Amino acid sequence: MRNFVIGASLSALSILSLLAIVAMASPPAETVPVGTIVAWSAGADSVPANWMLCDGKTLKIKKYPELYAVIGPTWGAPSNLKFNLPDLRGRFIRGVDRGAGRDPDVKDREAANKGGNTQSVGSVQEDSLQNHSHEQTTHTHSYQEYEIGATISGVALASFVGGGPYDVILSSWLDNSKSEPAKVKIKGASSFATKTKIKKGEETRPTNAAVNFIIKVR
Repeated sequence: MRNFVIGASLSALSILSLLAIVAMASPPAETVPVGTIVAWSAGADSVPANWMLCDGKTLKIKKYPELYAVIGPTWGAPSNLKFNLPDLRGRFIRGVDRGAGRDPDVKDREAANKGGNTQSVGSVQEDSLQNHSHEQTTHTHSYQEYEIGATISGVALASFVGGGPYDVILSSWLDNSKSEPAKVKIKGASSFATKTKIKKGEETRPTNAAVNFIIKVR
C-alpha cells in the first residue's frame, strides 16, 4: 500500500513537470498592442502578418476597426469612412515635445495628411537649418586700378566715399555725363574666412541607416 502511494505521487509529479515543459515550449501569447510602430530590418515584401508598412496608405475604418480605435484620424482622414496609416517613408521620428522646449519650431508643425493632427502625434515638419554663425579670420583684399565707369564682376564703378573701407556706388546713381574718368585704387581689409567644411547635398541630415517602419494593424 505504501509503495503504491509513493508511486502515485511520483506519477503526478511527472505529469506536472511534463505540462510545465510543454507550456514553456509553446509560443507566447500575443502581447504587442495594435498601433505599435517598430523598425523592420527587412524588405517590404517580408512584413509579418497583421502588420503594414508605414507608408500613408488609406484604409477603411470598417475593415480595421481595432486600429482606428487606437489612432483615429491622427495621421489623416480623407473622409468619415477612411483613415491614413502613418507615413514614415524617408522621415526620422521625434518624440512629441509636450512643453519640454526641445522642439522650438513646434508651432510650424503641420498635418501629415488632410484631417490629421497639426501639433501632436501624427504632425510633421519639413527640413530646416538652424540660424548660426561661422568663425572668420581677418585678411586683406587688394585690387588693381580701375577707371570710373569700368566694371568689376559686372558691378559698375563710379565713385568712392570716405577714407576706407570704401563703398562702391553704382554708376546708375550718378549723372555720368558730368563725370570725368579717373583712375582709382581700392584697398581694404575684411573678415571673410571660414573654417566650416561643407559636404554638398540636397538636405541637412545626420549620419543614418535606412529601415522600414511597420505598424501593427490587427
